[in-house]
Amino acid sequence: MDDDAFYFSPAEGFARLADTYDLRLSGNPMLLLETSQTLAALPNVAGKAVADIGCGTGRYAIQLMRLGAEKVAGVDLSPAMLEVAQHKSHRAELPIEWGVGDLAEHIPIPDATLDAAVCALALTFVESLNTAFAELSRVLKPGGVLVVSELHPLGLTLERAASSAVFRKDRAPYLRFTDLQGQECRIARTPHTLADYVNAAYAAGLTLTFVAEPLVDTRLAVTFGHLKEKIGLPLALILRFQKCM
Repeated sequence: MDDDAFYFSPAEGFARLADTYDLRLSGNPMLLLETSQTLAALPNVAGKAVADIGCGTGRYAIQLMRLGAEKVAGVDLSPAMLEVAQHKSHRAELPIEWGVGDLAEHIPIPDATLDAAVCALALTFVESLNTAFAELSRVLKPGGVLVVSELHPLGLTLERAASSAVFRKDRAPYLRFTDLQGQECRIARTPHTLADYVNAAYAAGLTLTFVAEPLVDTRLAVTFGHLKEKIGLPLALILRFQKCM
């Protein structure tokens, strides 16, 4: 029952998740779709200055360095997640710069210094997108590219509607997990619409240049049986923006 769960802020919740986060994500079908489409949306980063904002344990920061980026920064609000990311990059001998920062408030990167940035699976943990996109735009050079990925708004809004029908009040969708002590935990998400993303980005001087909504197909449903009822539905949303010159 949700009433038996502990509810955490993103910073508190991800501190509890850090040590097991990568293991929990392993084999996640949504992640398979999201990763391939996000990488396809990226520009050529070879020799460029780039960042993974809301980097968690460094999934894209490490990818960006391996794709030939000259300088890579990883920023996240959770020191515990960054500790895991730093360990992974040191082990792989990848010189990534890690820093604590909240994209809903301030990203610790100077103005107009990045050729490209990725913000993956982070913005549903931000209630208002305006400050987040203003910060993401601020750190990009004119002409710089931002790639955003998220759980598809359709799935999140359906989850909210189903929960509201049961509890008779508006309840946010949650990232749900069981911690190492067996306690049910929740981190609230905000189901932003496509219009929310585009309007906040436009207000920050960013232009939408690409959209992808990867769908569940029969092949994926055969591999992951619980997706059979979702064939034809989108699991992820990938957006590419460019900062105005």
